[in-house]
Amino acid sequence: MGVPKFFRWLSERYPAISMLIAESRIPEFDSLYLDMNGIIHNCTHSDSDSPTFRMTEDQMFIAIFNYIEHLFGKIKPKKLFYMAVDGVAPRAKMNQQRARRFRTALDAENAKEKAIQQGLEMPKEDAFDSNCITPGTEFMQKLTQQLKYFINKKISEDTDWQGVEIVLSGHEVPGEGEHKIMEYIRCSKAQPNYESNVRHCLYGLDADLIMLGLLSHDPHFCLLREEVTFGRQVSKKPKELEHQNFYLLHLSMVREYLELEFQELEQEGVLDFPFDMERVIDDFILMAFFVGNDFLPNLPNLHINEGALALMFKLYKEVLPKMGGYINEQGVINVQRLGMLVEALSGVEHRFFEAENSDAQWIKSKKNDGSLELQQKPKELTLTPAQKDILKTVKKYVLNRSDKASEPLDLPPTLPARDRSFVERLADELRLSWSSIDNENGDRFMRLQLPQSQSDGDDEDDEDEEASMAVHRIIRKYEKAKVQEMTPEEAQEAAEKKYDAKFHEWKDNYYRSKFGWGLDNQEEMKKLARNYVQGLQWVLFYYYRGIASWPWFFQYHYAPMISGEWHCIPDFILLLTID
Repeated sequence: MGVPKFFRWLSERYPAISMLIAESRIPEFDSLYLDMNGIIHNCTHSDSDSPTFRMTEDQMFIAIFNYIEHLFGKIKPKKLFYMAVDGVAPRAKMNQQRARRFRTALDAENAKEKAIQQGLEMPKEDAFDSNCITPGTEFMQKLTQQLKYFINKKISEDTDWQGVEIVLSGHEVPGEGEHKIMEYIRCSKAQPNYESNVRHCLYGLDADLIMLGLLSHDPHFCLLREEVTFGRQVSKKPKELEHQNFYLLHLSMVREYLELEFQELEQEGVLDFPFDMERVIDDFILMAFFVGNDFLPNLPNLHINEGALALMFKLYKEVLPKMGGYINEQGVINVQRLGMLVEALSGVEHRFFEAENSDAQWIKSKKNDGSLELQQKPKELTLTPAQKDILKTVKKYVLNRSDKASEPLDLPPTLPARDRSFVERLADELRLSWSSIDNENGDRFMRLQLPQSQSDGDDEDDEDEEASMAVHRIIRKYEKAKVQEMTPEEAQEAAEKKYDAKFHEWKDNYYRSKFGWGLDNQEEMKKLARNYVQGLQWVLFYYYRGIASWPWFFQYHYAPMISGEWHCIPDFILLLTID
């Protein structure tokens, strides 16, 4: 999921969860974990990605050491200091990394060409390629050796480092840094002498760390990261460490806000099974996958910045009492309950379909500039027999205007709603004023009134003639209309059928534009559904247990649409045979 978007969502929805670190406000921590790749990227290339920026490897290594030392000095862990460098990632992550690195290389090449065109003098030294920050490269081998030297030097010279267990998991150890950290925590918790009141602090830039910290279910877990700023910055702040502000995100406070968010589920009689906040948090983690993560694309039309998480909260609270239990059963998906939640979410697609269809109709109307290819065929006018009778009554009234100009025409109060709409439309075209009035019994009826003539002299005859011609023209149009009888139920059924056909066409266009096949290709639909549900289970296993399958990956660039049958896969064994 998007790091800035998710962090911003948390800050806006729960403004008190982030605190600016001051020296006197930092609590004591037993453990400090560093996701090293964020530090490595910060210390090896500038934020501006200037094509003229150069750093030597020695300068990079020194900057990394200073950053580590600075974070250690801020947190001052008492028992454990764990540094994790990204090792080889599972294939599901490699696909995303490959695309990102191609884009990085292309951006660097474009920036260099632009600088040369502007006449900038390029340094003779080759620019640092950030793609070197990859397991197995020569740069990472040198960095690992330098880190080992740095750690040995600090342990031998710095008394603060001597009483702490130091662990370095280098690039040669498989797995992403944050997941190696969580694997270490899981193994520690499995030990018989583990203290449940341990205070953890985890540094990293990835929004997934919030989810990983929550699923640990430890009461004292904080995330440390640089200050996050949103919007356009007036002045660029210096990047030096002494000017860098840090934020401490207390996950215990996030947990408290989530308890307030779902407190209504705890009321007596709401659930027919025991309420467990830890299980609700597990379901929250699963719901967050729907807005996208490093391994799966977000479900169509579900975006954090468009209120997707708040909507899922609302629907989850409505659906959970009907589920009979929780969706995420300690890292294993209950497919039937997942289907109930996704079925409730399908209404999102109808909302976006209606919005997009409305926009399309508006654009088409604006494109109608008189050219033959853009002119649409006018819709055929149809009337019911009852409306035909109403037309005759109104026609008699308006054509006898000389005798009854001041008398209104009252229609019976028994007119159904669709006939009232017809009368309103007809009256507007004939320039008749209409109103809805109560009779002596309290029943409302429609009253039509001819307009009063405000002209005098010779112009009055001309205006009367023009008005009479216009009236005859409008009446002839309605008299030529096709008479078609349809009951309200039939009209509703026809409207729903047309809506469903348009919605089916809208969904079909999505699949054809993204995958090259439509809804009629049941075999491909089944493959996509199977692969996506497997992906949800794979990610849950990755978070809760570790890597279930190294070669597995999501084989598509886009997720299936929410509405449909993909979430009702009955063969649960599919989830357990990921490889």
